[in-house]
Amino acid sequence: MKDNEYIVAGYSFSDPHDYKEAKREAETIDYIKANTDLNDLNKTIKLYHKLVERKTLKTVVGFTFLKELQERIVKESIVSKDNIPCIQIDKDEKQLRTYANILEHDQEHKHMDMIDDYRIKLRNSRIISAFLVGIIVVMIAISIWSDRNIFSNYENKIINKYATWEEELNARQKLIEEKEKLQSEE
Repeated sequence: MKDNEYIVAGYSFSDPHDYKEAKREAETIDYIKANTDLNDLNKTIKLYHKLVERKTLKTVVGFTFLKELQERIVKESIVSKDNIPCIQIDKDEKQLRTYANILEHDQEHKHMDMIDDYRIKLRNSRIISAFLVGIIVVMIAISIWSDRNIFSNYENKIINKYATWEEELNARQKLIEEKEKLQSEE
């Protein structure tokens, strides 16, 4: 027997989670057998319908018990095989994967967690990037379509002031040049 092997009702499980689930179902089946009169076919049919409808049993141990009940009901010919509900076997996508050992199973879960973290980080970085690009576009639009800013009024006042000074200086220079011309002619 291997070290990582668990046995319940003649079935060997390598995954501890599956083992615990099968063990729980084996205890449930033992309780049902101890507290239910399975010789009473009406109770057996009701029990079978309830277990199948609620999907109480999910492991091979539970499916074996359901199959026993189903065969007994059909054998007694109370309900035909067509009228009795079938045993539904639902497997999750994760349960279809078989693992060589428990470390491989743990590593896959760690990698899946890392992938989820990176997806969240990628989504957040995309949101932040879109926000920053939006801000940049708004700033460019403001600078293109806004010919006036806070300093343009002050700039215009200073330019006007220097323009009037320049005109005054040019006018004075002309006067001085004319006076010098007149004095040189005299």
